[in-house]
Amino acid sequence: MTELKIYINKLVSLSPEKIDFILSHFKKVVIPKDTYFINIDETCDCVGFLTKGIVRFYYQSKDNQETTCYFAFPNEFITSKYSFNTRKPSKEALKAIIDSEIFVIHRSDLEKLYLEVPETQKVTQFVYDNFSNILMKRIAMLQINSAEERYQYLLKNKPYLLQSVPLQYLASFLGVTPQHLSRLRKAKTSVKQELI
Repeated sequence: MTELKIYINKLVSLSPEKIDFILSHFKKVVIPKDTYFINIDETCDCVGFLTKGIVRFYYQSKDNQETTCYFAFPNEFITSKYSFNTRKPSKEALKAIIDSEIFVIHRSDLEKLYLEVPETQKVTQFVYDNFSNILMKRIAMLQINSAEERYQYLLKNKPYLLQSVPLQYLASFLGVTPQHLSRLRKAKTSVKQELI
């Protein structure tokens, strides 16, 4: 809960009492590895703040092919934004890759907070804007950059993904097959060895 308090304090200036009041509306939920926070076709009525673990966001095609669109790590908010906003079934799944801990707030409690602590809206607006920015960056990367460029971007900016996420999920995230990703990784290793 300390992490959530720090996160909120960075976005809004509130008294300790108001912060504690906001935090009192969140409930701790432990999600074991390979368990869903939200599954496809479920209606999402909550927002979570991840404090431990990794959560994978993915879509599933009619032929059961999964496409990973995002990985959430500790100190990030998670939700199915489309489902939460429209109150319609989710088109994406949010699933724990490893045992995870999430502090969850339900829609009804969030709406009460908007009335009782209006500054809460600034926090949720920041979270939504962040979701939108992430989505736009991902779309641009898939449309503009080659598979090798996307892999190089991960190496430079998010190397922890390569260490903590299974290969098949990374390949899906990059828009390549696991075999292609293996070739990209081997090519990078070969270049490093030649430079040394």
